[in-house]
Amino acid sequence: MADDGWDWLRDQPPVWEAPEGLRTPTASASLNLGVQVIGSNIVGNDVVEIVAEYLAADARLELWMGRHEPPLTLRQQFEISRGTSEALRLAHQAWLEFEGAHHAAGGKLAQVREEYEKLKAALREATDTFVRARSE
Repeated sequence: MADDGWDWLRDQPPVWEAPEGLRTPTASASLNLGVQVIGSNIVGNDVVEIVAEYLAADARLELWMGRHEPPLTLRQQFEISRGTSEALRLAHQAWLEFEGAHHAAGGKLAQVREEYEKLKAALREATDTFVRARSE
């Protein structure tokens, strides 16, 4: 059978799809995660600052992709999306773990320090992923 140019799509593992909780209030799951974290009132300004950097990196990546000359190929868009989707998945998982631990600890931040640090690390890694995507 002749190569139709789509061989790279065959046998790809499925891309993570954002759960229902990340599909509102906007169309951007990344933005919605940031809104959830900042709006939760259970994180400190250190996390708010990291989330702001995460959101800025996501916005810059979206702008870069939309303005790229020549336009990115479908394959390039797919590869960027796969990487950023995985980064979002890990950040979301860290958020859920922190949020759950915080609730279980009755809101005592001192008891969930490890989860808090993991959340910050996951958000920083997601930010780095968005930044790297523009340079690859």
